[in-house]
Amino acid sequence: MLNFLGKGSAFNTKLGNNSCYIQKDNSMLLIDAGGTVFHKLQELDLFNGLKNLHIVITHTHPDHCGSLGEIIFYPFYYNQIKPMVYFPDRKLMEGYFKVIGVRNEMCSLVSDMEATIKDSSLGEIKLKFIKVPHVETIPAFGFIMEADNKRIYYSGDANSIPDEVLSLLKNGSLDILYQDTCGIDYDKNAHLSINKLKDIIPDELRRKVWCMHQDGYLDSETAVKLGFNLV
Repeated sequence: MLNFLGKGSAFNTKLGNNSCYIQKDNSMLLIDAGGTVFHKLQELDLFNGLKNLHIVITHTHPDHCGSLGEIIFYPFYYNQIKPMVYFPDRKLMEGYFKVIGVRNEMCSLVSDMEATIKDSSLGEIKLKFIKVPHVETIPAFGFIMEADNKRIYYSGDANSIPDEVLSLLKNGSLDILYQDTCGIDYDKNAHLSINKLKDIIPDELRRKVWCMHQDGYLDSETAVKLGFNLV
């Protein structure tokens, strides 16, 4: 369902910053905009013919927000479109826009915890943001997305999975769970280790779980043997 531009953690640069998109005809939904993402979008020529751009941001760390400015500026000037940005903390994002020079006319900011995207090509996409534990310095959000008769959960960066999401997974109401997963495991980790993930997710449900935001310590073979998928 999601096409990944990168799947690495902040310091695992060889895998690119974790980001993904859905594109249909001349419309795109982009999830996160880390420092490597604008370059990747350019490399794949994904701005060509673009008429509608929706950007979901999970939090403002550089590996998730570092090229957001370019991803707003470029389609504004070259495609003559005004991207929609979805992020629940309006004050924080408006402050970020001010620092990087994004003016009000360049994009529209939607800061509701629940939002519905209605796009002529993408159709109707429902978003429900959920605050997740990551670091103490900035807020971080995962979200449940409903589109094309599918319901997915995208964790953003988080060191646990919300009870609401686990309940949906266990009762069969969640089709896919994309989870920030790392190999390194230590107390107060900002990310969820594969060791903790295997304790949380029952064997029979692991086929629905896709590990993303992979650090350099995550062993792919181990994750697959445990029944998980890797983006």
